[in-house]
Amino acid sequence: MGELTFGLLSQVSPDGRWVVSTVKDKSVFVPQPDLAFSQLFFPIKGILATYDRERRVFASLPGADDPEYVQSNPAWSPDGQWLVFARAKAYSLSNTVGQGRVLLTPDECREFTRDGRPFQYDLYRLPFNEGRGGTAEPLVGASHDGLSNYFPKYSPDGRWIVFCKSRNYMLLQPDSELYIIPAHGGAARRLDANLSRMNSWHSWSPNGRWLVFSSKALSDYTQLFLTHVDDQGNTTPPVLLDRFTATNRAANIPEFVNLPAGGIARIESRFLDDYSFERAGNELYRGGEPIRAIEKYREALALNPANVNAHQRLGFLLYHVQHRFEDGLAHTTEALRLDPRHALAHCDMGAHLLQRSRPDEAIVHLLAALEGLPPGPEPQYQPAAVRSLLGKACLQLNRFADAATHFRESVRLDPDQPEPHYLLALALVCQGNITDAVNHLNRATALRPAIDTSVVLHELLAENQARAGRLDDAIRSAQRALELAQAAGKDDLASRVRARLQRYRVGNPTRP
Repeated sequence: MGELTFGLLSQVSPDGRWVVSTVKDKSVFVPQPDLAFSQLFFPIKGILATYDRERRVFASLPGADDPEYVQSNPAWSPDGQWLVFARAKAYSLSNTVGQGRVLLTPDECREFTRDGRPFQYDLYRLPFNEGRGGTAEPLVGASHDGLSNYFPKYSPDGRWIVFCKSRNYMLLQPDSELYIIPAHGGAARRLDANLSRMNSWHSWSPNGRWLVFSSKALSDYTQLFLTHVDDQGNTTPPVLLDRFTATNRAANIPEFVNLPAGGIARIESRFLDDYSFERAGNELYRGGEPIRAIEKYREALALNPANVNAHQRLGFLLYHVQHRFEDGLAHTTEALRLDPRHALAHCDMGAHLLQRSRPDEAIVHLLAALEGLPPGPEPQYQPAAVRSLLGKACLQLNRFADAATHFRESVRLDPDQPEPHYLLALALVCQGNITDAVNHLNRATALRPAIDTSVVLHELLAENQARAGRLDDAIRSAQRALELAQAAGKDDLASRVRARLQRYRVGNPTRP
């Protein structure tokens, strides 16, 4: 779909064929000092999209793909014919300066963290129709009531939906309580099983007689509670499942699993793995904290030395941020050893080799990078940027025609970058193509006036213009070359250009 995305709150259809998820998302995500409620997290932008596992096709879901709204937190009906999801008017923070998908600082999100701006979701019901969707309708009893409604869960028989209500937001809300309504909508009833603080993350038993949910009523660390549900949707006082957690661990997102006794041999506590640290590093880098990102990538590799993405990112940052060239190159090399087709690592290696004046080797890696670049990469990995690097490598090899081909493609893909226009002008003038060279030089200097700094380029322009009989143009180009040489204090070069300029002025440009 052309945008980087997390794929929030994904759900698999009952028949296992479809996955529905929030994409094109942006979320508020701010750490909080309170242990019990340690983060403020909720999506403020996003649409629902489907993935068809049989056909391996992604598509937006009509009826839940309006960019004017955030559409998230979907739940399937037991027969797979309906989806219920949370919807709110999409929101853009007025003071946000970053382009990331997650807003990490209290200052970025002060409209919520300091000013207490409300943000409330309504539940909507949508026919699935094999991914064709339809018209979404508000679910009566769980919409437009001045509260935030979210986390819907159908009962296994399809009769009921249990969901959460709170004053605002979505995840980890102290006032979150569980409510029940008929699956097609109706009067919402507060469950008697609710406890005093945060009731959420609920799940039905396969027979529909029990509901397990999380609460912070007894501890800052979330605990699991079990309640019985009768035919009328009434619940009993909840029972603490005290053997399901430890005193310093939180238990949430419970699910019933139909297994025989002894079906689970062992449960391992892996609350943090290398991917957790890799993701943390990615967000710190996007948030402008590369040094902290380096720490997280190192922690990822301490847990899993074969994490190829951590090697790639660490290699890039060590090389370009800390200027630890050999260490950076070692991690890039290891990333390619672990995954010989890793496009971003190939791009990094190509850039390293180009800086070390090894253009032939650089070209091999840069061409490999072009074959596998993921959609929506960071600026240095955009196809236009890789094409520009290939052009530079060809310039080093005096392959001016090849260089011009790559620079032309770079400016086609991204016409607003001055350097590729400038370097294309250099490649063209080396081929004697003066008209196109001047056009691209003018474009480069219009985009960034300070880029017009090459004595050699203007000297070459002057020489070709003079040979074509365009002495006035040659004089102007030579005059610019002289000004640049003098400004740089290059006396020998200035003397050579001055002599060339004098020949043009007397109308004898070809005299040695």
